Amino acid sequence: MPDFITELWSEKHAILTDIYELTQHQYTYVENNQIDGVLDILAQKQRLLARLQQVDSRLKRSGDQKGGSAEDTRNIASGLPEVVRACRELLEKIVQVEQECHARLEKRRDAIAAELGQLHEVSRARAAYMGGNAISGGELDLTL
Repeated sequence: MPDFITELWSEKHAILTDIYELTQHQYTYVENNQIDGVLDILAQKQRLLARLQQVDSRLKRSGDQKGGSAEDTRNIASGLPEVVRACRELLEKIVQVEQECHARLEKRRDAIAAELGQLHEVSRARAAYMGGNAISGGELDLTL
């Protein structure tokens, strides 16, 4: 049982490491306005998040099960703090980068909305100008 739990925590750490690396790539894509790259990264992260949920579920079930000796429990507890701390640190880093990506994407969205608003105003002004002053094709006044 102790090895099983240690393996689960190690697997969780490996998955979080992969997610963190993908999040770094995502940040680069966001910075360069490469939305296709962002979407590809999100699809990859979705698969990893599904695996992470499975590992977390197995960890929860193993924690809910009573059994094992007191010595087993002590051995597990003494070996886990480092990997648990590392998982928490990775998760904090992932959340930080995700928040930065989110803020940058919102800023870009707002800039695009402002540009579209300006374009709409220009289009309306042009339509108003052209509506009153448009010259119909084929009409020429030759009177003096």
